[in-house]
Amino acid sequence: MPTDNPANNSDQNRRENFRIDDLLATSVQKIENGVLPVARIIPVALSDSGRLGGGLNPLPHEIDPAFALMLLEANAKLDLLFEFYKLPRFKEEKDLRPSMTQLLLQINTKLDSLLDFHLIARRKETTRVGEVSLSASGIKLTSPETLAAEDLVEVHMLLSTDQPCWVVIGGSVARVTPLPEGGSQVAIQFAMTNGIVQDTIATYALKKQKEQLISKRWLEP
Repeated sequence: MPTDNPANNSDQNRRENFRIDDLLATSVQKIENGVLPVARIIPVALSDSGRLGGGLNPLPHEIDPAFALMLLEANAKLDLLFEFYKLPRFKEEKDLRPSMTQLLLQINTKLDSLLDFHLIARRKETTRVGEVSLSASGIKLTSPETLAAEDLVEVHMLLSTDQPCWVVIGGSVARVTPLPEGGSQVAIQFAMTNGIVQDTIATYALKKQKEQLISKRWLEP
C-alpha cells in the first residue's frame, strides 16, 4: 500500500509556492456562470493568438543605439499625448538609462491607456503584456476589468517554454488593490488542476529565475 513521502511532499510544496517576477502576456476574465474552465495548455502553433509573440526570435535591439533612440523618442511623444489629454500618470520609475525591456513596457502601457481613454476596443483579445508575480499556485497581475475578492476568473498566459504555449486556468480572486491610474492589481489563487499544468508553470518559473540570475551576473561590474 503506497504511503506519502514527506520529502516528496516538501519538494512539491516548494515548487507550488516558488514565485517569480516576470513580464508576461496575460488576460483575466470574470466567470459569470460559476463554472471554472478546464485547465489546459495550447501550443502557440495551434492558437489564433500566436501573433502576440510566442514564436518570435529575439531582436538584437539591446546593442542597437539607433533602435534605443527611436524608443526614447516614441516614449517622449506619448508623454506629450498624456499631457495634452490630461490623462492620469501611472507610476513610472525615473531611470536615465532604462533597459529596452523597460522602455517597451512603458510604451505598451501608455498605448493601452490611450486606447482605453478613447474607448477603442481591441480585436478579440484583451491580452496585455505587463508585470506579473507567478507561481504554480497563483498569479498577481494588473487587470483593467473591475473585479472583487472571491470572484471566479479565467486566466490566459503566454509562456515562452521550449514550445511556446498558452496556459488556460481558472481560479478565484484573493485580493484586489485599486491603482490610481485606473484598473487594479489582482492576486488570483489557481483552482486545483492537473499535474501537467502545474508542472508547466513551475518549470517555467524555475527556468526564468535561472535566466534572470545569469543575466544579473553578466550585468554586474
